[in-house]
Amino acid sequence: MTSYLYIGGGLAVLAFVVWLVWFSYRAGKNNATVATSQQDVTEAQAVTRTEQAMAQAQAAGPQDEAELLARLDKGDA
Repeated sequence: MTSYLYIGGGLAVLAFVVWLVWFSYRAGKNNATVATSQQDVTEAQAVTRTEQAMAQAQAAGPQDEAELLARLDKGDA
């Protein structure tokens, strides 16, 4: 009778270990997904800032040759 108790306890411990490994695997997989998503967001924000700066520089730049030469003479081009 006590052998059934030992077998049951062993199966319970084995089930707990299997569940713990499965849970750890899922947690690691989810963590990797979140880290990748955060990296993607950071890269997208950097690209957006660069494109905004380029658009602003183009909009604020000289519109014709005379304005370009005037800005070059002033030294702020």
